[in-house]
Amino acid sequence: MSLDKTPQKISKLFDGVAYRYDLLNDVMTGFSHRITRKLGLNLVGVKPNSRILDVATGTGDFPILLTKSHNVKQVIGIDISENMLHFAKLRTKNQSKIVYEYGNALELNFEANQFDLITIGYGIRNVPDTLKVLTEMNRVTKSGGKLLIVEATPPQSKYLNFLTHFYFKSIVPLVASLLAHNGEAYRYFAESVYQFPIAPKFCKIINSAGWVNIKYKPLYFGTVTIFLAEKP
Repeated sequence: MSLDKTPQKISKLFDGVAYRYDLLNDVMTGFSHRITRKLGLNLVGVKPNSRILDVATGTGDFPILLTKSHNVKQVIGIDISENMLHFAKLRTKNQSKIVYEYGNALELNFEANQFDLITIGYGIRNVPDTLKVLTEMNRVTKSGGKLLIVEATPPQSKYLNFLTHFYFKSIVPLVASLLAHNGEAYRYFAESVYQFPIAPKFCKIINSAGWVNIKYKPLYFGTVTIFLAEKP
């Protein structure tokens, strides 16, 4: 099944689940998505006084973690869902180091060589042109700057792939229907995981966008993967 990943479609999907997005993620992952983001930041190594761009920021999980746990200069979070940005702003209304803006990952509204670190959590699989987004993120990163991607990924084991496919395809939409009355959106999210390339293949795409020193760390039997890279 071909998924519609146009900005209009994705913004509508996330606008529809924004008010229950954090609750659903916590319930369905057992809070593991928060732990994974923390691990990713520890692995990438956040330098003091960094200027950071968080793409597909959602309700602001990465900006909140970055300003709480690291001495950063500024974090800019962008998203194409106005509703997600609304809830992100509510969570961080007293935090002066965080700025939220409407933004499309396909065409980042920043000049080249602006950021020390780019983060994107559970968002890269929702863009229509992965290579273009990775190239755009490379463009706005300073030389020597880092990239951190946290993403749900299809396990390479056929047995685990079957079990997780059943979970995401059957259980997740059911829970979403009960809590957010929007099973359709989570059926899309489930399918998007299984159309995402396996980790070694995705690393090649990252490299094609101009990034080097690419590493990846699979977690939870390969159902989530942390990707790290650097701009030469």
